[in-house]
Amino acid sequence: MSNRMLDEQDLLGPLLSKITCPHCWHVFQPADTLWISEHPDLLGDRLLGPHVPQRFLPNRFTPQGKALDSRGMPTSRLACPHCHLEIPRGIFHLRPVFFSLLGAPASGKSYFLTTMIWRLRKLLPEKFGLALTDLDAIHNHRLQEYENTLFLNRDGQTPVELPKTETTGDLYNLVMLGGAPVQYIKPFLFSIQPVGKHPRANLGLRGGRALVVYDNAGESFLPGADSARSPVTRHLALSAAWFFVFDPTQDLRFRREVSRISDDPQVRMDLDRPAREVPYRQDVILREAWERVLRHHEAPLRRGMPPLVVIVAKADCWGPLLPCWPLPEPYRMTAKGVAGVSIERIVEVSSAVRSLMEQYVPEIVAAAETLSRDVIYIPVSATGCSPETNERGEIIGFLPSKIQPIWVETPILYTLVRWMPGLVGRLVGSTSRGAAG
Repeated sequence: MSNRMLDEQDLLGPLLSKITCPHCWHVFQPADTLWISEHPDLLGDRLLGPHVPQRFLPNRFTPQGKALDSRGMPTSRLACPHCHLEIPRGIFHLRPVFFSLLGAPASGKSYFLTTMIWRLRKLLPEKFGLALTDLDAIHNHRLQEYENTLFLNRDGQTPVELPKTETTGDLYNLVMLGGAPVQYIKPFLFSIQPVGKHPRANLGLRGGRALVVYDNAGESFLPGADSARSPVTRHLALSAAWFFVFDPTQDLRFRREVSRISDDPQVRMDLDRPAREVPYRQDVILREAWERVLRHHEAPLRRGMPPLVVIVAKADCWGPLLPCWPLPEPYRMTAKGVAGVSIERIVEVSSAVRSLMEQYVPEIVAAAETLSRDVIYIPVSATGCSPETNERGEIIGFLPSKIQPIWVETPILYTLVRWMPGLVGRLVGSTSRGAAG
């Protein structure tokens, strides 16, 4: 099958020798790939249910390399041999890099992810000669809806909120394994490839990567939430880096200090927090992540843990506490016509953020640096503005017309420079230091 599977090699490049399923993380050979029937009568899969198209191993192909199902209809859709969930074709050609987004409930993970992707869609081709595109529109549908809500909203003067990420529902896939239902989180899938003035633009997708991003509900990281029947955070063990979203407004000590310089309703001490924003010990979230890696990582040693990017959210209200506020641009254009990233500048900002966190939330710094030897602290604001309130002082959302994200692109730029330098370059003179200060 691997010889017939892809006449798209001219476009996508050669097949990878091993494929990692982005749903269940099963590693398999291309020849073991299942195909998805197209004929409307071929319904019913033993793992996915009676209304799902059948999966099959083909023995007949069209001259174009498409498989023929048992009714003779050609198909090009592919699935994992373990979980039977559909896998976009790009995953078979582009080396994947996995990123895990973690944090406490109501910490703003979905706001951060939405604004980061929106910003990167414009910034990467404009400044870095890279195209960030959806590898599969179906998998990214929820994120696209969030982007539309915040940035393509026809009514910019009505407050909007992103829905809370739930621990069950259509954000997950249910698979029957061993006679029992197993719930897998749906990943967000992107391709990133050189274009335009990028020095590797002639390689096209051959010079690109697949980005696989996981955004769990905050409750998924609470102790006891991960099980064999709901392994929704097993991606932690595969990730190239973890993005831990720390919300300072959930910490009483931080809120008290910030309330002296900001009237943001998220930090005002005279207002009750929304009922859904019950404060959690955010260091416990990090330590629970560590425990799960010990259970699932192939080399559970401190020196082998993934790099940790601590994303300190809602910087629009607490950022003035930093000596480097307003934040400097983390990149600049070079003579080659593409931008480079200043690792040195990011590390300097990280050092200032770390000092502030050591003063008010030292347990977060201790937990982060116990978890990984490679820690960076990056301030961001997904909205760049305070939320709106009603006459009772209750938060009712953000005005789309006011949203101006701050530094949301920096975590992924830093990560690309550190671990994919062929895609994003480092400015000459920048250091390679990535640790906590």
